[in-house]
Amino acid sequence: MKKIFFICLAVFTISLLALSACGDSDEPKETIVLREAIAHTPQDQIGEESIKMAERFNQRVEGYKLEIHHSESLVKFAESLDAVRTGTVELAQWPIDMFGNLEPKFNTMGLPFLFNNVEANVAGINELLPDYSDICEEKFNQKLIGAYTATSLDPLSTKPIRTLDDWKGLLVMALNPPSSVAIEMLGGSAVSIPFPDTYTSLDKGVVDAVMCSTNQMVIYSIYEVADYVLPIYIIPTAMTCAVNLDIYNDMPKDVQDILIEEHMKTAEILNDIFINLIQENLSELEANGVEIIRVSEDERNKWRDILMPYTQQVLEECGDFGDRVMDVADQVNAKYPYEY
Repeated sequence: MKKIFFICLAVFTISLLALSACGDSDEPKETIVLREAIAHTPQDQIGEESIKMAERFNQRVEGYKLEIHHSESLVKFAESLDAVRTGTVELAQWPIDMFGNLEPKFNTMGLPFLFNNVEANVAGINELLPDYSDICEEKFNQKLIGAYTATSLDPLSTKPIRTLDDWKGLLVMALNPPSSVAIEMLGGSAVSIPFPDTYTSLDKGVVDAVMCSTNQMVIYSIYEVADYVLPIYIIPTAMTCAVNLDIYNDMPKDVQDILIEEHMKTAEILNDIFINLIQENLSELEANGVEIIRVSEDERNKWRDILMPYTQQVLEECGDFGDRVMDVADQVNAKYPYEY
């Protein structure tokens, strides 16, 4: 009798455990939060489109939530790459050439006159994104899942720049190392000033010109204290979005695919926006009294030739990768020639 009792008790206990296990499987899983750090505000195009991207991702995916954190609220812009590497944040958007001090191959994306125009810049980024991602996966524990251009850095100045002679003695604010190199080699003097001080520095004559995009010129009303703009695509730009590789590898395949799809879609949207904005911004600048200076292809090539030793040095130091970048640049520039 006791034997039968214990057998029944064992069966009952096993049944309870089985039911308990079934009940656990029905409980909702904890949502995994993906924090994406960007330096841009919610009001500019990059911030606005990033918010829309997160909303689309969250509508398509269960168990994950993508959050956009603006204006360096999580990490400083200059710490973005390392923050993703260590998992301090799950994702971040950062300019490729910004971290050339950590990886010399990143300097190739900011080479002066690398691309003829914004269309070539976009085509070049799209072609080279997998190559830059390979570097990030191997050395920095992150994968690149989208890239876009914020157009070029060109001079907005209080003095006209029409020929090489006009660069001599010019004090120019530089936003990044490639800008500084270009300014110095063309005959000017590069001045390091935080971007928030751009307006007052021009207004007070601390500098004669600033190197920035036409979008920045318009959004921050820098045109109010300048008279000339030279939109000849001197320094190209490339922003990318990186995701921590450990986080990415832990995702189900369908979530990985959606994360990439939405970031690539956002990059495409932003590229289209900036391609169209270039002419709109120039019209806006002209309407506010800024003279649009155009230089011929021959004159532009003179400047390019002066900077070519720097370009060649950077590319040679990168070996086969440098050859790859130059091959891609030649291909896209042939498709999208410079227009005077």
